[in-house]
Amino acid sequence: MKEKKLTTENYKGTRDFFPEDMKVRNYLFSVMKQVVRSYGYEEYDGPMIESLDLYRAKTGEEIVGKQIYDFVDKGGREVAIRPEMTPTVARMVASRLRELPRPIRWFSIPNLWRYEQPGHGRLREHWQLNVDLFGINHHFAELEILSLACDILFAFGAPRDSFRVKVSHRALLDQFFGEGLKLRPDQSHEVSKILDKKNKITKEEYDSLVLKTIPENPNAIEQINLFLSADIHGLSKIPGINSDTIALIADLFKELENVGLSDMVDFDPSVVRGFDYYTGFIFEIFDTSPANKRSLYGGGRYDNLIGLFSNDELSGTGFGLGDVTLLHFLQTHNLLPILSNENIVYIPLLDKANFLLGQRMATDLRKMGIAVDLSLAEQKMGKQLSYAEKKGYRWIILQGEEELQKNLITLKDMQNRTQEQLTFDDAKVKILKEINS
Repeated sequence: MKEKKLTTENYKGTRDFFPEDMKVRNYLFSVMKQVVRSYGYEEYDGPMIESLDLYRAKTGEEIVGKQIYDFVDKGGREVAIRPEMTPTVARMVASRLRELPRPIRWFSIPNLWRYEQPGHGRLREHWQLNVDLFGINHHFAELEILSLACDILFAFGAPRDSFRVKVSHRALLDQFFGEGLKLRPDQSHEVSKILDKKNKITKEEYDSLVLKTIPENPNAIEQINLFLSADIHGLSKIPGINSDTIALIADLFKELENVGLSDMVDFDPSVVRGFDYYTGFIFEIFDTSPANKRSLYGGGRYDNLIGLFSNDELSGTGFGLGDVTLLHFLQTHNLLPILSNENIVYIPLLDKANFLLGQRMATDLRKMGIAVDLSLAEQKMGKQLSYAEKKGYRWIILQGEEELQKNLITLKDMQNRTQEQLTFDDAKVKILKEINS
């Protein structure tokens, strides 16, 4: 009886990253890092596993109750694989709060896990760019975060009409629910969850959930819909809305106009972020393509996120951008470049006796920062050229009997379909010049 073999399929909702996939992932990461670093943000990281209590205190109940990967470790401690990064960064900032100069600008690209049904743009594990700005209470912090969030997509070549930014303020919901609809705290919490998933369910399901939550108010749906469709000027007509909050929103949009982003940012009170810790401005960025019309990423302000760890107060604002939704956006708008091995040199092995010569050339090139694939097996020239072409290499260095007698090499340029004989030193200079250009 033959031994049963294990499946080669990966765990549901996860991905294998083959070399071609890693090229894409590294490209996404490198562009994002370049943009956030240009704003003065520093990279950090934290553990994959945290205490479950951290997420109970700082993460929405849907994630903790249904989506979190949690277990009891060998020491009897309740722990969880991180579903988001914000609780970790809050813990880390709180641990060194007195030492850190403010404002604190940090970013990370952690691997996150949630047990949910995989679908378009949603997996059980993904990487997510997290950007956080701590220590600024003024809406200038939101202005920087929104500018940075847009600049990331611009850096990938996104046209201005390929996405829209929708902004609201958490206080609007709190004021409307509390003063306008006279809801109890538990009702407010439940209705906010319903609004957060409004676009993912049918109108009938939405109406049913609202009426079930607010049975004492048969006009609740109509009142909520009026609130959700209000513009900045119409907010003053909504019962319960504070004039100071309206003025704060108006000030932010005036500043957005000054920095040239007003044409792509909309005020939209229907924006509701699912995490419980948001207290101020909240925003989401949406793809405008009919083929991928969905939220790409978002964020907002969270005042006193470190209150769980310290009596000190510290405001923060930030956002998270997942690699899955970003990749779908780039693919939808044909913004993903062809990522090749074009800057790699291939040195074939025509004769085992010349292997050390090829090794010396490869070493010299690598010391100059040039990547080299050195053949380790003597094969026919045609097979080795075919290998280099399939790998997408730009240059091939040949040194056969003729070249050895002349103390030269033949440099084949696979991109331009040319070749020339020259000294190895001249070849190094030529290759480096091409790479740098």
